Amino acid sequence: MKTFEVCFEISGPTAMWTRPDTGEAPVSYPAPTLAAAKGIFESIVWLKSAEVVPTRVEICAPLVFHTYSTNYGLVS
Repeated sequence: MKTFEVCFEISGPTAMWTRPDTGEAPVSYPAPTLAAAKGIFESIVWLKSAEVVPTRVEICAPLVFHTYSTNYGLVS
């Protein structure tokens, strides 16, 4: 099987790569996981004949974390 190296850049004003162990108060990983990178790539190009194997995620800009709060209470 032939292998091809593919690179892409993702940018946006904000992102959240939620950790599954944080429960109701989500906390983000500082960068997308390899599984998230695979999902992003496959959402753009999906081929039955290709297998996507992410090998590296690079951060191209300084990370900025924000504090968010949610209200899960009932609204009367």
